[in-house]
Amino acid sequence: MDYEIFFAEHFKKQLKVYRKKYRNIAKDVIRALRGFDKKQAQFLGAQAYKMRVHSSDVARGKSHSFRLIILVLEIENTLAPIVIYFKGDRDSISKEEILVHAENVRNEVKNL
Repeated sequence: MDYEIFFAEHFKKQLKVYRKKYRNIAKDVIRALRGFDKKQAQFLGAQAYKMRVHSSDVARGKSHSFRLIILVLEIENTLAPIVIYFKGDRDSISKEEILVHAENVRNEVKNL
């Protein structure tokens, strides 16, 4: 299934922080989103999925790369990344934190 990709300002701010250190992260995220497959991503509930994003700026494999939490909006056929984090900086992300990020992105989608 082909999805439209929506980058909320909330997500762009997160990505900007990583772009200083990882120059190709935006391209890597877009490549990962274009290849999104529900069967390969981990379902988190409430239309949210977690997927690994290989960084072309990191010499290690996906296990030492980025994690991307995305919101799948089936009605609009849209993928909206809600949070990104580097696995080397933090081990995981709490459900509460995901919900806060998801709410921010959902609000931006509603205001379109």
